[in-house]
Amino acid sequence: MNKLILLSFATLSIYAGAEEIAASSYTQMNSNGNATQPPTPNVVTLTSAAPESSNGWYIFADALYWHADVGNADWSFKNNNTVAVPEKIEGPNHCLNFKWNWGFRVGLGANMDYDQWDTNVYYTWFRTHNSNAVGTHEKQIAQDLIGLGTIFTQGKINWRIHYSMLDWELGRWFYVSKHLSLRPHIGVKGGWISQTVKRKLTKAQVYYKAESENDFWGVGPCGGLNTTWVLGTVGTHHFSLFGDFAGTLMYGHFDVDNEEELNSIATGLEVLEFKPHKLDRNLVAPMLQAMLGFSWDTSFNRERCHFGLRIGYEFQYWFRQNQMLTGEFFGPSNSVTYQRAHDDLAFQGLTIDFKFDF
Repeated sequence: MNKLILLSFATLSIYAGAEEIAASSYTQMNSNGNATQPPTPNVVTLTSAAPESSNGWYIFADALYWHADVGNADWSFKNNNTVAVPEKIEGPNHCLNFKWNWGFRVGLGANMDYDQWDTNVYYTWFRTHNSNAVGTHEKQIAQDLIGLGTIFTQGKINWRIHYSMLDWELGRWFYVSKHLSLRPHIGVKGGWISQTVKRKLTKAQVYYKAESENDFWGVGPCGGLNTTWVLGTVGTHHFSLFGDFAGTLMYGHFDVDNEEELNSIATGLEVLEFKPHKLDRNLVAPMLQAMLGFSWDTSFNRERCHFGLRIGYEFQYWFRQNQMLTGEFFGPSNSVTYQRAHDDLAFQGLTIDFKFDF
């Protein structure tokens, strides 16, 4: 044991002595005879790929034509049996499909003198909805997303989604080859996603209505990598392919509400009410984002200004965004088992980006 300790001290002494010798070997004398510090190691600086402009500011605006997909949007099925027997219902399931809608994204940024970094802040807004109805003439059976243990013969549903996000990014464009540039970036994302579902169902002498809300708001770190692959240049016009990839971890709060009522059509009186409490929860909501497409950009006004146009397919996948209740119906026993949906939400579609540097 003592030999091991002595060997350790000897090794450290030799290492320290070697450091002193190495440092002294780099010490130089100036013209006054004063010692100077060892030279700073050379640092390779990658050439900036940010567009040149007179003031270093830029603005951008995106037109979004997106479509939403949400898990657990099944709400009705067609009964292929001649008699609607609760314990034996066979037929295809129907899922609510959302409409394609327009949204927007606007932002402001600046190219910094500090190591040629750039920073920007931008806001994204998107809203979509859809409605659907089924009836006895279609031989449909509508079963509520949550349900009260009852099968209905007619019904309609309306589902709305509202997306609102604010982002801040810090990054740097640089060339890794003549025709390939990269921009790693970090930042913060914050905002909210609201989902509202309204259902109205009827059968015989019973009228049912329900409303569920799933409102999420949160904030968290984000990061990613933007890439530009230059295909060719004609004068001041550049044509490229691009691919942007990003991800975020948002810690947030889910405000979940659920109200259901079963009423008698004949008397108008309430037969049954279901309003559970304490459905809110705090969760981490991960998100993955990607965009691929084609870009064109050009400089003008003696290269004091720059304009760029990008057209591409954008995809955002939000994990566990649907925290509403869902139920499984058991026919003969007329019972329902409730649980969280824990399902995902996705946005995808066309993004047209306009950028102006000045």
